[in-house]
Amino acid sequence: MLAVVVVLFLVAGLSDSKILSKCELKQQLETGLSLPSTNSADMLAQIVCHVQNSSSFNTSAIKTIPEPEEPHGNHGSRHRRSPGGKKKGHPSSSESVENKSEVWTLYGLFQLSDHVVCNSTQSRALNLCGLTCTKLIDDNISDDINCVQTLINAVTAQIPDPNIVKHIREMISLIYQPECNMVKATSYFADC
Repeated sequence: MLAVVVVLFLVAGLSDSKILSKCELKQQLETGLSLPSTNSADMLAQIVCHVQNSSSFNTSAIKTIPEPEEPHGNHGSRHRRSPGGKKKGHPSSSESVENKSEVWTLYGLFQLSDHVVCNSTQSRALNLCGLTCTKLIDDNISDDINCVQTLINAVTAQIPDPNIVKHIREMISLIYQPECNMVKATSYFADC
């Protein structure tokens, strides 16, 4: 009986899922995002590259990770160092609970964090996008795109609260992927 309930839950959860193509997402972002004019085509390609690598274009993707450390020139690092210099990231079972970092849940197509952009029952959140996290895992991506726009606007704005700035930088460190940094729109979108 439990197996039947689990299967029904998974089927119901997947019914709101949609897998987009690279070209579909490009088209929706072109009409839904306002990017800085400098290199906007390449920036769009880098955003789509991130989506491809992090969620495989799945609108219902959910992942948990250890809390990222605020970047200090080491973009993309998701590991913390203890005072002795030992990397922490995915703590081993022998580590004490006090040494484990807080867990962040990443939601949807863009893998946006429940600690920064949306409100879940699992965490205290800044909720910059004013959404419940479940809105980021349905097949309607207009609110996801609006949330990415909010993040882009927040990155370029002067924010007086250092705690908000810290969390935005942590969120950006999740999005930053070295393999997408040099992506050029002309080659990345050549088949669109």
